Amino acid sequence: MSCCPPDSLPYAEPPEGYTPTGEERILGSDLKVYVSLPSTSSTKAIIVLPEVFGWSGRLKGICDHFSSSGYIAIMPDCHRGDSALNKPDIPKWVSKTDWSPTIKCDFDLLKVYLDEKGVTSISAIGFCWGAWAWAKAASEGFEFKCAVGPHPSIKLESLAFNRSIPEMCSKVSCPVLLLAASNDQEEVKPGGEFTNSFASGISVLFEDQLHGWMSRGDVGDPIIKAGVTKAMDLSLKFFEENA
Repeated sequence: MSCCPPDSLPYAEPPEGYTPTGEERILGSDLKVYVSLPSTSSTKAIIVLPEVFGWSGRLKGICDHFSSSGYIAIMPDCHRGDSALNKPDIPKWVSKTDWSPTIKCDFDLLKVYLDEKGVTSISAIGFCWGAWAWAKAASEGFEFKCAVGPHPSIKLESLAFNRSIPEMCSKVSCPVLLLAASNDQEEVKPGGEFTNSFASGISVLFEDQLHGWMSRGDVGDPIIKAGVTKAMDLSLKFFEENA
């Protein structure tokens, strides 16, 4: 049982030969974060929320890309080094880390850190599980300027926690951009129930991509590479317009 749809791209190791430009640090007693800072001071930040496989694939590189575009990028490890890799029941595993108390406390720590950095504008991008995380945070009152969800698994609100997905989405007031793969559920595609449940939500369908392409697809494949480039460009444009 999984939060990812059938035929999703598998777990991917961080790419060989890539040297991250940011650094890891601890917030509070045990929240590990990856922080990538821009070359000049910035008052805008993007919280990067990983998928169920943790800091795998190109996620650190994505953080670095955002920082090179002028944003403070910070990625928390809300699962404390654990991941869904080889877990037989992923929703059951996810259910052990609910919004309260764990995720809420983590977002509180992120907010304190960003406040200390002088940040006045916080946005988010969440991959798979990460899209549920920002949606839940926003529905509980965390203030984002906007949020992006590549191959989103917001269905975890129901699948793992047995709560209403449309109800959660309806409480998110910031602009939302979903980037849906061809095999993502219909509800997160353009015109889908969950897309339309957001107060200000839009979705772009990537018909030639599979769930997971943006963060763990093989960019040696020209079709996947084009999809990754398009998704990054759309995300940055959305942040520029709304953050």
